[in-house]
Amino acid sequence: MSRGAPSRTNLRRMSANLRLYTSAVYSFEHVLKTAKPTAFTRKAPCAGWTGKDVYEHAVGNLAMIKSFAATGKGPKTTPKLGADPVGAWVKLRDQTLEVLDHPHVLDAIATDPFGPGFGSMPMDALVGFMAADLVPHVWDMARTAKVDERLDAALVKHSLVTWKSLPDEVLRMPGMMAPAVKPAAGADAQTKMLNFLGRTV
Repeated sequence: MSRGAPSRTNLRRMSANLRLYTSAVYSFEHVLKTAKPTAFTRKAPCAGWTGKDVYEHAVGNLAMIKSFAATGKGPKTTPKLGADPVGAWVKLRDQTLEVLDHPHVLDAIATDPFGPGFGSMPMDALVGFMAADLVPHVWDMARTAKVDERLDAALVKHSLVTWKSLPDEVLRMPGMMAPAVKPAAGADAQTKMLNFLGRTV
């Protein structure tokens, strides 16, 4: 178990959302560790993005959770791609999971994580949403890096259910998801999830 991983005691009482978030974090990390540095300069499946953008979005996800868990508010700055992307990811991953590994953290309130229009929410709900956010970006990074693109089935299901719970006008607003792509006949669950989020597989 890594230094920043939840303790065995807390693993037993960990919320479903935190289990999924932890799984998504380590899934992205696995892709990072198998990717070559050239992946960060390649075009990514998200329109206008490169692998660098995918990485910065994902590491920003970690920074967001760490800040809200520690302070109830969002981070003042977000991490950027540096000379050691994997090392920076691992360090922030340890810090983020460590701050989540304390009693009552998931019951605390995150203040307006997506702006006043969406309101405040319990940390547990924010962790669940950010798990769903990270899942398609695991695939984005894998596709960009040309490595294994298979996603965990539980993460796929959670991501699809979470994103489908949003009104379409929110889901497809600028800066969010592209229009859905019609799945091919016989498409598997992962492909259907990615197609729903505007990815062409």
